[in-house]
Amino acid sequence: MTVEEPKAQGIRWWLVLSCTAAGGVAIWVTFKIAGPDSREDIAVAFMVEAAAALFLLAFFFFLERSFTTRVTSTVVREVRDRVVAPLEARVDNIATEIANLQREVDVGLQEQTARHHDLVMALDPPTAGSVGAALSEATRLNAIAGQVTVQANEDPHGIWVTFSYGAHFRGRDRLEDDQLLIQVWPLLTRRGPGLLLIEDFWGSGEQLSQVALRLSDRLRKNGARGASNTPDWTVAMRNLQRSLDVALPVEHGGWHLSGALHELVGEDWAITTAGIEYRDLGVVVAVEAIPRRPFPFGRRAETDESTHPTEWDPGMPDGADPDEWALVLSRGRAALERPGYALEAGTGLGWTSESVRTWIPAGRMAKPPHAG
Repeated sequence: MTVEEPKAQGIRWWLVLSCTAAGGVAIWVTFKIAGPDSREDIAVAFMVEAAAALFLLAFFFFLERSFTTRVTSTVVREVRDRVVAPLEARVDNIATEIANLQREVDVGLQEQTARHHDLVMALDPPTAGSVGAALSEATRLNAIAGQVTVQANEDPHGIWVTFSYGAHFRGRDRLEDDQLLIQVWPLLTRRGPGLLLIEDFWGSGEQLSQVALRLSDRLRKNGARGASNTPDWTVAMRNLQRSLDVALPVEHGGWHLSGALHELVGEDWAITTAGIEYRDLGVVVAVEAIPRRPFPFGRRAETDESTHPTEWDPGMPDGADPDEWALVLSRGRAALERPGYALEAGTGLGWTSESVRTWIPAGRMAKPPHAG
């Protein structure tokens, strides 16, 4: 913004000519009226008056120019000091803030990456608090699908473990404080009749070994024995740490998933809410292409070929290992064919709104309801 000095007005020639003509006429009339003896005195007086008028004209002309210049300079200086200078300073500040905006965003992303790194590193050694904090943050950012399932021993076809941090709700009433739920899935029995699920809560004051012992006892009591059904908790916790490290957003680099993580399979495969993903290819099987199992998940629905085909093969990507691909398909279908949260029905003759509880992971609800 600039302030310019006012432009000089043009000369009004019609006014100048009119005044000159009027003066000439007045002089001519004066000479006509005066006698011959008076004309010389009139001429002298006229010359004196003309000289005085010219002098005053020149004097007032230069005085007016000096006054106008002085006033104009003062006004321009005042405008610049009171309006232009503060405005230019504000514009400079805004330009500086805009220039620093991306830098501030980058700093925020770096701080978030450092925070996520700290959450992942805090899992070694794991505690109920550190695992719950990492799961809650990942759920809040929709980096995981509310829970994470990991391979729990060296056999990829063996036992798997699901970790989830949240609470049960009945309607909008919270039934308990947030807690860490561990679910153990022997072999690949999550799909089909004969479902076997062993679960327990990892209390805030407990060691992992205490929970692991209870789960092992329940596995043996339910007939899940053998090497494939024996959890190796070192393997399980390392896989949990790696899964959260992959899922949580980082500033640069890393494996950027297209959806929220359900589980990692092997080194390069991921089951996410977007479908089946490969590290270098992205989504290779979209979730829309996976057959969905209708509710309720009973024997009749599972054997209905029209809605739940038993044979399904979307085609193996080039270069994939056939055995690993078969495992990925099986686990992807098991994780993605059943939508919704986990529901638990109470005992009784039928399901009612009072008998059904819903497990909701911490971080999924922005404003958790008050405890019931």
